Amino acid sequence: MATLQCYNKGCGIKFDPEQNTDTSCQYHPGQPVFHDALKGWSCCKKRSTDFTEFLNFKGCTTGSHSNVKPPEPEKPAKDENVGEEDIVVEPPRQKLPKPVAPSERPSSAEPMQRLKATVATSLRTQLEKLKLEGQADAGSNETEGKDVAIGTQCKNSACKCVYEGPETNDKTCLHHPGVPIFHEGMKYWTCCNRKTSDFDNFLNQEGCAEGKHVWVKSKEQQAAEAKCRVDWHQTGPNVCVSIFAKMADPEKSYFEANRVALNVYIVFGKGSSVFQHTYNLKDVIRPEESEVKLLGTKVEINMKKAEPFHWPSLEIPPESPVVSNATEHN
Repeated sequence: MATLQCYNKGCGIKFDPEQNTDTSCQYHPGQPVFHDALKGWSCCKKRSTDFTEFLNFKGCTTGSHSNVKPPEPEKPAKDENVGEEDIVVEPPRQKLPKPVAPSERPSSAEPMQRLKATVATSLRTQLEKLKLEGQADAGSNETEGKDVAIGTQCKNSACKCVYEGPETNDKTCLHHPGVPIFHEGMKYWTCCNRKTSDFDNFLNQEGCAEGKHVWVKSKEQQAAEAKCRVDWHQTGPNVCVSIFAKMADPEKSYFEANRVALNVYIVFGKGSSVFQHTYNLKDVIRPEESEVKLLGTKVEINMKKAEPFHWPSLEIPPESPVVSNATEHN
């Protein structure tokens, strides 16, 4: 029996074309909406701060499956009249070295590398105490997730498998163990770095790791995305970013960077909160000479500047949208 892949948003399962009816598919006819850490669909009111939960939102519309891939969005036409003379170079501040010119800026799409991280003694003591408390509650957690309802979808990112009984546990779970990154119009998973500008292609990317299905969210997966106070300062050779996330978990948190971008993912607060951000750095750093310190009350990221120039800001501000007046073209 031949099966086809459904490309309707929010569905993504395989179906038998001979049994495809007007009520076979539950999907979202709208577009994904990301605003103030909330994720949802324009066609319905459901919102969540958790990306996996957002992917598992059941469709709000019923219809038939479709194996036709949606067209990719048209890329804006490149203006051939724009040349190097159109690049605006920010003037240097008085009495300060001239910063790196925009034409010399490396691409943010360069491969990322993990930054060296050290754990302070104060944090290590707190985590050991927390671990002992967790072992005392291990008995109650062992039974969690044994009673799974038929039709429950696997909570691992990108896995489309649905629980049909105990035999489903024998199937391999193909998923993404990393986290999603949305940066400069590109979308990708930190675990495999397959970048695309199309959201549908991103959702349909096959998992890059094999494992066991997860039918009930773990404490980490239930963690809510949180906002943390962030401070930064600089010296001649370094830029230091302080993120006030108490009791960061060094085993579940990670920090990676290339020469102009920094990805931060921190699980903290006894595993109940997650801070995630991608910094589009104002100037160039040396990732191989940068490091992270995890303290009891905060995380310090010390980045080595490529050149000892003064940074007017930590990040490049996002470009303002260009609003065109349609009457000018009539």
